[in-house]
Amino acid sequence: MRPGTPIFALLALGASLGAQTPAPRGAAPAADPAPAQSRFDEPWDVAPEGSSLARRLKHVPLLRDDRAWVTLGLSARLRASDTRGFLFSSAPAMSDGFVEWRMSPSADAWLGRRDALHLRVFAEWRDAQALGRALPGGARPSDADRTDWQNLFAELGHGRYGLRFGRQDVALGRERLVGLSDWANARRSFEGVRALASRGRVQISAFDGRVVEVRIRDANRADATSHLRFVSASRLGASPIAAKWRLAGWQAYLIDDESQSGAVERLTTGARLWGDRRGESIEWGGEVEAASQTGSTGARSLRAWFAVAEGSATWYRRRWTPSLSVGVDVGSGTGPDSATQSGTFAPPYATAHAFNGIADVFGRGNLLEQRLGFGARPRPALQFSLVARHFSRVRTEDGVYSKANAVLRPASGISARAVGDEVDFTGRWNVNPRLRVEGGGALVDAGEFIRATGNAAPIRWMFLSTSLVF
Repeated sequence: MRPGTPIFALLALGASLGAQTPAPRGAAPAADPAPAQSRFDEPWDVAPEGSSLARRLKHVPLLRDDRAWVTLGLSARLRASDTRGFLFSSAPAMSDGFVEWRMSPSADAWLGRRDALHLRVFAEWRDAQALGRALPGGARPSDADRTDWQNLFAELGHGRYGLRFGRQDVALGRERLVGLSDWANARRSFEGVRALASRGRVQISAFDGRVVEVRIRDANRADATSHLRFVSASRLGASPIAAKWRLAGWQAYLIDDESQSGAVERLTTGARLWGDRRGESIEWGGEVEAASQTGSTGARSLRAWFAVAEGSATWYRRRWTPSLSVGVDVGSGTGPDSATQSGTFAPPYATAHAFNGIADVFGRGNLLEQRLGFGARPRPALQFSLVARHFSRVRTEDGVYSKANAVLRPASGISARAVGDEVDFTGRWNVNPRLRVEGGGALVDAGEFIRATGNAAPIRWMFLSTSLVF
């Protein structure tokens, strides 16, 4: 790709925006807020030091006493992907390469101070395009969207309390159940009301609303056939526990989601704990999360569950900072009483790409994943990871599901449990705090169950992307 093409233009723009204005001699430069996945989470209450245009736009005073200001922002991403053997098929039409582009300018206007009574309006526009996707389905709603609002909400708050009304990003914990799905080119948003409160280290969040339906050629709108409510409580901050370990945080949640399509009503109750321990040369980490799901799907009752356990070790004093991680992720499946009861766990609005393999083949329903990962950081701004995953069915009476909770392969009376193996490789280079380059790929080999139920060609997928945030 020659200079002058979009990816090089994005790199050049990011390099210029990421350049820091030197601080006055003898003064320590103030740290800017780190770019956040949801831009409204970046606190720019105080004007940053420096005279560059990019820094001045992060806090533009509207009143002399600085009790009203606006923050301007922009994020852009360009990604090229190549897929071979889509859905385990060797047909020529199931291999393709295409490019996705997303740009989102934003404005965050404040009246009043964050720690006192304030009114806030946040607006983020989005243009998402997919060029040349010829795989089945073409450019899907997750790939492309005409220019529309990603976020458009008003917030009324006072210190530790706030209410948000309108279209907004909504994420819950690690986003295993409710999240933005930022990997999607037209990422998910919701319309509704969210209440936020905190006391000390404890934070409480509640939401009532609907997912936004992406309509590629028409204005997006809230999906009238769906309804999402949840309440969560979490605590952030270390607390000592046994053997020099510390509890870094916990979260408990209750999620109620309904869909008129299929007459689905689900109540998901769960909790998450995570902790760490830092030794003389090794930093240990661990996380567990589990949830149960009750309700109904059509005429059947629903009784399902999922559980995750992860552990990691990082040799932070060694060259390249090597790390090792292990994990088990299991979602329940439906047993022999399928006529009256469903036991298949279905995440309501998960950020799917982050879990169960980056090739996005298998979903959590009726799936046992065992994984082993290795990581390295040759330089502070450069990191690599290699993850091997093995997938198998939990119940042989149930099939295999996609990350959209759709049936990928029905059970078909096959007793084999092995679904497949996946190896993922990724690399990331943080050129500066505002510009990032990523790349990688995945190889998925079919297991005995996939081979016995249809096409079983290997899936090969690669990507290269660059993203800019200012």
